[in-house]
Amino acid sequence: MAEMRTEEEQVEALKRWWNENGKSLLAGIAIAILGVVGWNYYQDQQRQTAETASAYFQRLLGNASASPLGDAERAAITQDANMLKDQFSGGAYADYAALMLAKLAVEKNDLEQAESELRWLLSNSPDSPLVALTNIRLAQVLQGQGKLSEALALVQDSEDEWQSRRLEVKGDILLAQGDNSAARDAYASAKDVAAGQGANTALLDLKLDNLAE
Repeated sequence: MAEMRTEEEQVEALKRWWNENGKSLLAGIAIAILGVVGWNYYQDQQRQTAETASAYFQRLLGNASASPLGDAERAAITQDANMLKDQFSGGAYADYAALMLAKLAVEKNDLEQAESELRWLLSNSPDSPLVALTNIRLAQVLQGQGKLSEALALVQDSEDEWQSRRLEVKGDILLAQGDNSAARDAYASAKDVAAGQGANTALLDLKLDNLAE
């Protein structure tokens, strides 16, 4: 009988525990299940988004590889690039799309549009690995517009993979400002960096020869 009472007490204790905690336990299980479902849904959405962006970008690259690049290809590139910028802003595909639009604008000598595209990239993806390259291209566009001081501020020396190119563009801007000595120093530094990286220095040699004293 003692054992029976003990079992009955255990059952009663279990009932009381369930009444006190059962609902919260079920809620916790439900939340956990919803969390898993929600995370899976999020991953599926992310995957679908990446696949869609990739499809647009692959089509853009296909049109960009056409030679010569005709009006139809330019229009298709512009449409897909703008779609990537609008729907996938902040991602790598959108950043490359902005660079492509800037390139097309430069080819049309529309430097204001090129500047707008490059500034869009810098504003929307400030942490992008393309920022260094974008600043160099923006400096070239600003130089083309005669905004030399603004351009020069974008190409101050920094030790990274773009150092040689940055120094070369700095030399171009200094030359446009009429500072031949500083331009020569920038070209010489660019050549030293390029040579250290095993890169071709023929163009820099030519620029230095043109400034030989």
